[in-house]
Amino acid sequence: MQKLIAAVALALAFLIVMPACAPKPEAVRTPAVVPTGPGQGLSGKPVWQQDWEKTVAAARQEGVVSISTAAGSAQNGPLRDGFMRAYGINIEYISGKGAERVERLTRERQAGLYLVDIYFGGAGNFINDLKPGGVLDPLKPQLVLPEVLDPGVWYGGNHMYLDKDASHVIVLTYFPYADIVINTDLVKPDEIRTNKDLLNPKWKGKIVMSDPTTSGLGLTWFQMVSKVLGYDFMREFVKQEPQLTRDLRQPMEWVARGKHSIVIGGSGAAFAEFAGAGAPITHVQPSDVVYAGTNHSMALVNKAAHPNAAKVYINWVLTKEGQTIFSKGYLMQSTRLDVPTDGLPPEMVRQPGVVYLNSDAEEVSLQRPAVQKEAQRIFGSLLR
Repeated sequence: MQKLIAAVALALAFLIVMPACAPKPEAVRTPAVVPTGPGQGLSGKPVWQQDWEKTVAAARQEGVVSISTAAGSAQNGPLRDGFMRAYGINIEYISGKGAERVERLTRERQAGLYLVDIYFGGAGNFINDLKPGGVLDPLKPQLVLPEVLDPGVWYGGNHMYLDKDASHVIVLTYFPYADIVINTDLVKPDEIRTNKDLLNPKWKGKIVMSDPTTSGLGLTWFQMVSKVLGYDFMREFVKQEPQLTRDLRQPMEWVARGKHSIVIGGSGAAFAEFAGAGAPITHVQPSDVVYAGTNHSMALVNKAAHPNAAKVYINWVLTKEGQTIFSKGYLMQSTRLDVPTDGLPPEMVRQPGVVYLNSDAEEVSLQRPAVQKEAQRIFGSLLR
């Protein structure tokens, strides 16, 4: 009996001492698993948002994004101000005509200089030069903001791209091309109902035109009108002795000041500048050839000096805020459906149910070199 009592006492003593010697529960607890849900990280934020915040922080460290564009200060200034307000990141612009900027970019890269992050331009620059030259990185993977990825806010139900594989060159503006601008003090709008009205003898010597023998809006007009009316029309048009120029701003200034009555292929930026200053100018949209296109598409240049700032800008300029500033500055309709069109020339707003020839489709751009040679044959006499 004494042995049994001693054994029980020993057992009770062991049970009393054991909890004091055992590790506390916290010391052996496994880390809690935070339920995150699809597409979320440990912080509870969506993965895209975590990536975006890191990108913005890195972009602010870079401090600047370098953009090559043909636009002037009237367009560039508001975009720089808007981007600075949104993210505190500056924009450095490299301005000039498309062909000159392509040549400059090519020379810089051959010398091992990678100074441009983002390139804005027309279809020819991208399809005929930059993409086949291996200068561009895919832009599509850069798009991360839900507001940008929402297909419901875009014309046609998705982003519009210039390239067939829809990856490198995204379209920011798509609108009916009204490539003809008149001085309303000298020309009544109903006097130019069709392109054939340009053949009226009263306009001889009173037309200034963006040189169609080089890339630009003059060549676009030549290509699309010739597609419908043929080269015989152009041979008749040459007899009107239009003054050809490669200057982006001067043709619109001449028409705004009344030196010429009509401009074909004038700069949209220059139109916005002079129309905003109260010049008596307006677009006309001939009914015999109706086409739409973009003056402004955007691509990411590879080996960008400021890759994070470039990613932030690409997403910002595709938001409603960025596109509203862009559309207002250029007076061109955005590919976003929620961007206001009030204040835009009515003839440059897409109309429901109208089927537009796409002047900037890749197949059209690839045909352009051959069309340009035809323009040189027809208009060459005016350049001598």
